[in-house]
Amino acid sequence: MRKIILASHGSLAEGMLSAGKMILQDCPQVSAYGLDTYGSPTDIYEILNTEISTHTDDTYIILCDINGGSVHNQLLHLCVYEHVQLVTGMTLSMLLELVLDHERTDTAELLEKIIQSAGQNMLIFNRERVQAELEKGIEDDKLW
Repeated sequence: MRKIILASHGSLAEGMLSAGKMILQDCPQVSAYGLDTYGSPTDIYEILNTEISTHTDDTYIILCDINGGSVHNQLLHLCVYEHVQLVTGMTLSMLLELVLDHERTDTAELLEKIIQSAGQNMLIFNRERVQAELEKGIEDDKLW
């Protein structure tokens, strides 16, 4: 089974899970650990290490908020297990793709796909760009 762990500073992880549940209804394979609730990165690490070390048949994907942050630095030690991978820069779109993609069994391939997709979804909009897109859409008889 693929298990997804959200980990962050503050309550970002819990908020991300809340948003995921709003869209997906239920995601029992996802758990959230934020520093507002768990106090320290070491506390989160100890909880997860116990679970991960006893569930070696499951695949664990850890999404962290920021590369090099205290949560990331502590949870990076969980990558000593073959069945754990950690990704930084978590977004809601990454979480949704991880939960919804049931076809890919190759975790590395799936993670490459969601990172690429997340990057493609990061766009800058300003007045000029929106106006150009609207004009192009009108010419092409479609908007967006």
